Amino acid sequence: MEINSSNVNQSGIDQHDLSGSYVAISVLCFLMAAVIISLNGLVIFILARQKGNNRLHFFIFHLAIADLCVGLVSVLGEGVFSGILRGEWFMGDVMCRTWRYSTVVVLIVSNNLLIGMSVDRYLAVRYPLRAITGEYRPYKAIIICSWVMALLIPVWTFPYTGAVLYETTYYCGVTITTDLGWKLYVGFTLLLVFFIPFLAVSVCYICITVVVWEHWRKSRNLTEMNYILEDSTCKPCHETNNSGLLPKARIKTIKMTLIICFAFLICWLPATVFHILDVYQISVLDVRYYIVLQRLYPLNSACNPVIFLIFSRNILPCGSTKSSDTTRGYESVDTTNTTT
Repeated sequence: MEINSSNVNQSGIDQHDLSGSYVAISVLCFLMAAVIISLNGLVIFILARQKGNNRLHFFIFHLAIADLCVGLVSVLGEGVFSGILRGEWFMGDVMCRTWRYSTVVVLIVSNNLLIGMSVDRYLAVRYPLRAITGEYRPYKAIIICSWVMALLIPVWTFPYTGAVLYETTYYCGVTITTDLGWKLYVGFTLLLVFFIPFLAVSVCYICITVVVWEHWRKSRNLTEMNYILEDSTCKPCHETNNSGLLPKARIKTIKMTLIICFAFLICWLPATVFHILDVYQISVLDVRYYIVLQRLYPLNSACNPVIFLIFSRNILPCGSTKSSDTTRGYESVDTTNTTT
């Protein structure tokens, strides 16, 4: 979603200022698209071959589909239209609006799924027994809502985008002509694709931290009490604590989703900051750096599959298969049959 080059009238970077940067734009976008498409395609292929995928794998599968769409629709499209075609648009107003709408949809669904994963991890930690007994099954509803909301929310962009005539050339951009309107458009877009997801994920992990702390404190108190009560007739009493309510597999998946969300922050922060600087025409760097930094947000879609594959090495075709059934069934995100 390249907000900056969308508006040839209001942006601090004019289209003519991009004349020496089209090659860099196309190379950057095509390189990122190749990485995003290949990595997410690999994750989709691996998980599609798995039988009985757990909740986390189901989230990762849909996240990989969303990130694959980011590579195909947003990044590859940006490389073609802003790089090869030098920003010119030849497909009419309707197709322009449709493409702009699609770029926002794929970004929002990817971010919604990150929120959904965080909510799912919180519910799994907050209500562990429900997850084990099968009473807790809202993850499919969360995924469906993520896609439906992503399709509905960007509808508001249709009246404000279209084929814009600038001098003698048509560009696919934002049709807003007032400075205030352009600032509101950029601000609302960034609110949807960055600030709201970041706030939601942060709240989820604060809640997870509180729950984990409570688990640890209760487990410690119970262990100390069992040691005090231990006698010859109740020798293994100290082993009976509630640590099983928060198994290693759940801790591992919490770490993985936390790293994925942290990668989201790192990848989106430069683009967000420089879009804000640009919309208020604050120049702190050369225009070429703006162009590059504002296009780095799709790296988030490349980081997600890498993080998942690092945490799930055993599901790779060449991965280790020596794990015990107990480990595969409960204590590892590599499992295909776990309630995690």
